[in-house]
Amino acid sequence: MKNLVKRILSAVLVSGMLLSVTACGQPAQGGASADAGKSEEAFPTKQITIIMPWSLGGGPDTIARQVASYGEKYLGVPVIVENKNGGAGTIAMAAALQAADDGYSMVVANGPLFSLTPSFQNVNYTLDDITPLIGMREVEFVVLTNAEKSGIKTMDDLKAYAASGKTIKYATTGGPGNDSYTMISVLFKKLGLAAEAVPYDGGQDAINALVGGHVDVAIGSPPVYRDYVKNGQLACLGTFIPEGIDVDGIGHIPSFKEQGIDAEFIGMDYFAVRSSVDDAKKKVLTEFIQKVYADADFQKFMAEMGMKAWEGTEDEIITKIEEQKESMKDYIALLK
Repeated sequence: MKNLVKRILSAVLVSGMLLSVTACGQPAQGGASADAGKSEEAFPTKQITIIMPWSLGGGPDTIARQVASYGEKYLGVPVIVENKNGGAGTIAMAAALQAADDGYSMVVANGPLFSLTPSFQNVNYTLDDITPLIGMREVEFVVLTNAEKSGIKTMDDLKAYAASGKTIKYATTGGPGNDSYTMISVLFKKLGLAAEAVPYDGGQDAINALVGGHVDVAIGSPPVYRDYVKNGQLACLGTFIPEGIDVDGIGHIPSFKEQGIDAEFIGMDYFAVRSSVDDAKKKVLTEFIQKVYADADFQKFMAEMGMKAWEGTEDEIITKIEEQKESMKDYIALLK
């Protein structure tokens, strides 16, 4: 009987020791799940890609690459820019909507993707498919000439050039549905001048064509044209910003409205993600860009490029797109 009691006590003791080892040496199943949940919630843990609808060297590409360079500093992961130009931005938009909605893909978008492009080509997206995170810049388009090559330095020169029987060749970024194409085309329609559009992939390509004398006129925005005007290679005919613009090193560039031409436009670029991305991840990405905008070195970079970051909110961006839809109706009708 005593031996039986000893065996029972020994068994209980061993069982207790085993339970103690299990409790202290290994996490319970619930604990493992909790740790896994925390791992899944961590964001970001890998490289983030910014999809860029336009080619290298243009204003939005330049800004996006500078923002991306702060990825390690403010997110702890690399951020890269991937150019997918063409189709007036629709190729990049398609890539953004095909990417996983895990927050690791952002896209740079603009107003015309929704206010202009659907009027000129079939698109498979709507504004509901994306969420604007934060503005990038307000677009100040300027129409430029190369007086040395064409002899055109003023609006009167432009009219005289056309009156001589020559067809004005003008460089645009992309084709119908793109804001730069639309506005410079509207300008020539309003002036009643014979002109032929020559599309290029990006703003820098268009300016290069003008500098080389391959076209007579081009449209550009900071920082692409600024140095060319400062050193006298290019001249400014005007801007679509209603009140004109003042550019360091250049001075006041008059608006076409000030010159009696009814053609005005204020565009904008902004960072966005698929609308189905988790709100917490949207917040992380937005705060990352806000930190970059507040960085003194970034602000210095923007100032040197003659640009200023625009911190438009989601609501502000959507409101501007809706307003742009209304203002573009007459221009669209003019070009169709």
